[in-house]
Amino acid sequence: MTIPVIVLIIALVLIIVFFKDFNAFVYAFVMIDIFLRIVTYLKMYIIKDNAFGFFNFIPENIPAIIKSFDLGMFNDIVMFLYVLIYMIFLGLLFSKFVNRKF
Repeated sequence: MTIPVIVLIIALVLIIVFFKDFNAFVYAFVMIDIFLRIVTYLKMYIIKDNAFGFFNFIPENIPAIIKSFDLGMFNDIVMFLYVLIYMIFLGLLFSKFVNRKF
C-alpha cells in the first residue's frame, strides 16, 4: 500500500471510532476529497514552481487513489461505493436544506 491510502484509511477509521455515526463518516469522506481537490488546484494553477515539493506527494483526489491500484473489477465496485457515498452526501445536504427554518 502507498502512503496516501494508509493515511486515508487511518483518517476514516479514526472518524468512525470517535464519532460512531455514519453521517460523520460521509461528511469526513467528502471533506477529505474536497480538500484534496483544492490542494490539486493550488498545485496546478497557483504554485507552479517546485518551491513546495511536498505538494507532489499529495494525491489529486480519492478516485486517483483508488485508480492507482489496478485491481480490475474491484476498482469498479469501489468507485460505485464512492458515487454512492456522494449520493448519500447529496441527500444529507438536501434534507438539511429542506428542514432549515427561514
